[in-house]
Amino acid sequence: MAELNNSKLPVHVAELKFALDNVPAYVYIKNELGHYVYANKLTLGLFACSEQELQHKSDVDFFPIPDVKKLAKIDKQVLSGERTREEVELTFPDGHQYIFWEVKTPIICDTEPNKVIGILGIATDITERKHLEEQLLYAASTDPLTELLNRRYFYIRLSLALQMSKRDQNYGAVIFIDLNKFKKLNDQYGHNTGDAYLVEIAQRMKTVVREKDCLARIGGDEFVVLLEGLSRNEQTAKQNAYRVADKLQTAIEVEFIHQDLNYKGSASVGVTMFLGTQKTAEEIVAQADQHMYLIKHALNY
Repeated sequence: MAELNNSKLPVHVAELKFALDNVPAYVYIKNELGHYVYANKLTLGLFACSEQELQHKSDVDFFPIPDVKKLAKIDKQVLSGERTREEVELTFPDGHQYIFWEVKTPIICDTEPNKVIGILGIATDITERKHLEEQLLYAASTDPLTELLNRRYFYIRLSLALQMSKRDQNYGAVIFIDLNKFKKLNDQYGHNTGDAYLVEIAQRMKTVVREKDCLARIGGDEFVVLLEGLSRNEQTAKQNAYRVADKLQTAIEVEFIHQDLNYKGSASVGVTMFLGTQKTAEEIVAQADQHMYLIKHALNY
C-alpha cells in the first residue's frame, strides 16, 4: 500500500486527511504486513511520533509483547475479511494504560475484490468512562464502612451461586454471623469505637475466607459468607463449611485494642448448606439466620 504524503496528494485526499485530523477518534491504517502507513493527528500524538517516523512501524514499536499478541490476533481476523469490534486495554511506553472501543475493517483491493490489502482502524478512548463505571459499580455494591459487599449484591452473588451449584452438583454454604453484644459496645464506648470494631472484624474475616468466597455486611452487626464449590459429597462439604465457621469465630474472638479499650468480643454463627436451586437466595439466608438465632438464644446472648 502506498504511503500517504500531504504534499503530493490530490486536493480531495488532502481534504480528507484534514478532516480525519479533526475527528475526535484515533484513526489509522495498517498494511497487510501489520505496518502503519497512516495515522491521524490524534493517533500520532498518542504514539508520540511524526507521520514520517510512523512509516513501517508496527505494534511491537509501541506496546508490550502481551498487547502486541492481543492486537495481532484481532488483526488476523480482519485480514481474513472480518470486521471486528473490541474493547481493548493497552499499555503505552510511558506506563499509562488506556481502554479503547475499537472497530477494525478490512481494506479491499480495488482490482481484486477478494483480496484484503490492509486494515482501517477507528478507536475511541473510553478509559475515563470505564473508570467511572467501575466507581459507580463499587459504590452501588459495597458497604461504605467495611468495604465489603452489601446486602443487595450478596443476594445477586448467591443467586448466581445457586445456579452454578445446580449445574456442577457441588455443595455450597451460607454462614450467617451476628456479633454478640455489639449494641452494648456501641452504646458504652460510642459509635466511632463501634465503627472501628466493625472495620477490624471485617478485615479479620477477610483473612479467613478464600479469595473466591463472598463476604458481605448485610446489617449493622450482621455479616454473611458465601462458600462455593465445597464438595460433591455432602458430608465433606459440611465439614469444610463448619471448619470455616470455626475459623471465623476464632478470628472474631481475638482481643480488640482501640485507644484505651481492650475488648474481647464473640459471635453467634449459623450455617446452611445448599445444592442447586431447591430454595431461593432469600430462603437460604433466612435459614442460616434462624440457625444463628437458635445458637445465640441457647447461649443467652
